[in-house]
Amino acid sequence: MEDFCSIVLKVKYPEVGDTAEIEILGKKMLDWVKLSLGDTCIAEADYDEDQTVPLLIRPYLNTQYPYTVVLFSDTPLISKTSIIDAVEALKQNGQNVLKMTRGFVFKTAFIMSVDKIYTEQTHYLNEDDFVTAFSFKQIQLIGEMLKNRIISLHMSAGVYFEDAATTFIGADVKIGKNVRIAPNNVITGNTIIGDNVTIKCGNVIEDCIVDVGAAIDSSRLYFSYIGKRTKVGPFAYIRPESVIGADCRIGDFVEIKKSVIGDGCKVSHLTYVGDCEMGNGCNVGCGVVFANYDGKNKHKAFIGNNVFIGSNSNLIAPIEVGDGAFIAAGSTLTDGVPPDALAIARARQVVKPDWQGNQFKKD
Repeated sequence: MEDFCSIVLKVKYPEVGDTAEIEILGKKMLDWVKLSLGDTCIAEADYDEDQTVPLLIRPYLNTQYPYTVVLFSDTPLISKTSIIDAVEALKQNGQNVLKMTRGFVFKTAFIMSVDKIYTEQTHYLNEDDFVTAFSFKQIQLIGEMLKNRIISLHMSAGVYFEDAATTFIGADVKIGKNVRIAPNNVITGNTIIGDNVTIKCGNVIEDCIVDVGAAIDSSRLYFSYIGKRTKVGPFAYIRPESVIGADCRIGDFVEIKKSVIGDGCKVSHLTYVGDCEMGNGCNVGCGVVFANYDGKNKHKAFIGNNVFIGSNSNLIAPIEVGDGAFIAAGSTLTDGVPPDALAIARARQVVKPDWQGNQFKKD
């Protein structure tokens, strides 16, 4: 357990407003500061320039801790290393107060007995930690510095970024080893990227799990799971609460909405799958639509294992298709299909070679 506690003062500026509430890389500035403090943060307080720091923090002090660190919400780059170094410097020098570039370290007993701080001497640490967010220009600078820190951390853990300058990785993203990330990617939220994943160009991935060996290309993924070795994209749209199994192929211009897709399925192009539970080994042709909405309510489709759905078919939910069924191309199904059956739901083709009704026929 640390022998110091921490209090964060929330600062406002005329240009940017409340720095505690401004988000950088998916986290509020106050949360960035608290992240560096860990369990040592015991209180937050509004900063009032008319009051001295001792008077501001005294109501929040915990005398069980011999030392108290005071930080500000406008320094989101502050690191745990700088905080520990400052506390150690105070101890070694036998001081009652140590003034950092932005912030203080006090002996807790001392701050209980004084109303003002008389020291003017500043103890300098890693000054990158104290870049202050007093303007939007400063906030942009801080964002770039945080972005580079996050990417450097992942690089040191075995992630290869082809172009770090065009890659945005959120603070809470976890990335495994031997992952390759191409340019122009945005990965945010509580996303987890497994080992040996390839993230090709132009993806937005938010709050997803992308399992080992998967590959994502130029697609949008939100609040979903992508199974092992599954390939997604280009230009796929995986909407929230979708689960894609292992060894699947979700191709170009495919939209998956709140559906479960079993292992080894292929949904290769130009298809909408909404509110569906699909078994393993299915093949969904081009232009298939799972019609899940009747204008008032959403309905589900249940597709068994090893089902073949021909191109340009429409499945009107609620509907159930049994294992091994085969749906002929161009069918519109309103009724269920039993296992191993062939379903054809289309008008028989009629050809009239002597038809004279074509108004566009040339003379």
